[in-house]
Amino acid sequence: MLYFYFTVYQFKKCDYMNAFDYEVAVIGGSHAGLAAAHTLGRSKRRTIVFDAGTPRNSAAQSLHNFSTGDGASPNALRSIALAHLNMFENVRYLPQPVSSVNAAATGFQLTAGNEILTVRKIILATGVTDKLFAIEGLAALWGRTVLHCTYCHGWEARDQPALVLVKGAIAWDVAITISHWNPQLTFLLNGSTVEDAEKKTYLQQRGWRLIETPVIKLTRREEMTEALLADGQVVAAPVVYTKPVQVKFNNELAVKLGCEISKSGSVLTDGAMQTSVQGVFAAGDVAHPGYHLVAEAIATGHKAAAFCNNQLCKEDYR
Repeated sequence: MLYFYFTVYQFKKCDYMNAFDYEVAVIGGSHAGLAAAHTLGRSKRRTIVFDAGTPRNSAAQSLHNFSTGDGASPNALRSIALAHLNMFENVRYLPQPVSSVNAAATGFQLTAGNEILTVRKIILATGVTDKLFAIEGLAALWGRTVLHCTYCHGWEARDQPALVLVKGAIAWDVAITISHWNPQLTFLLNGSTVEDAEKKTYLQQRGWRLIETPVIKLTRREEMTEALLADGQVVAAPVVYTKPVQVKFNNELAVKLGCEISKSGSVLTDGAMQTSVQGVFAAGDVAHPGYHLVAEAIATGHKAAAFCNNQLCKEDYR
């Protein structure tokens, strides 16, 4: 009789689990999403990964400040991570974006292309999109010879003269860190100015040029990047740093689901990478306002998946 009750329980449990097309949907197929899918695969969870195919660092030739993988190609790392998913027959990779998502009964319903699928849990790893200055040649050099992060590229560019292409409003803050790696700076303020007179004077007293003339074109010539200004002047240096005009958080699905969003646009999570909506987790760049490193994306992907699986285990156990 005890055996009979046990088998009935198992049948009901499996019936509930199989009522969904997948147990977990990972939305985003870059470093965070693939890491999450790896952990879920190892956890025997029926998982589907949706990939829009627009990773943030696809233009970068190499990534740095990544222990055991310093200098590796980010695209190559993604290819390895994707290949590793082949060992898990319970993980499906779908190279399509999710166009809509809704809460449905005890889970969620997603639409991707012509498919409508139901899942129990969601991990959002949708990342961010960098909006750049509208300067000819900038997008082609972005992530290659035009850099944005000293922690990622500062060591390779250390001690060389650098152009710093930023708005005057953030020139002071940017100078604090970049000057540690590159003491000789020329600021291209691209039509803006440093409005704080005291800060402006200090920057100039350091021997740094503050050029307010708009930049119209960037060109890489041999070992130098040249900036053509609107007045015809050309300024060049081996290193160029810039910041995106805007870091757009790809949070549309999170907003649709009702997840709480920070002022910057990142999806708020707790220590378990759980959003404010039960059953929805977030990982990678979309889940932090500014700490955006490949190592962090991978770590939070694994973390979100582990806590997601723990949540599923507790529900199934009851």
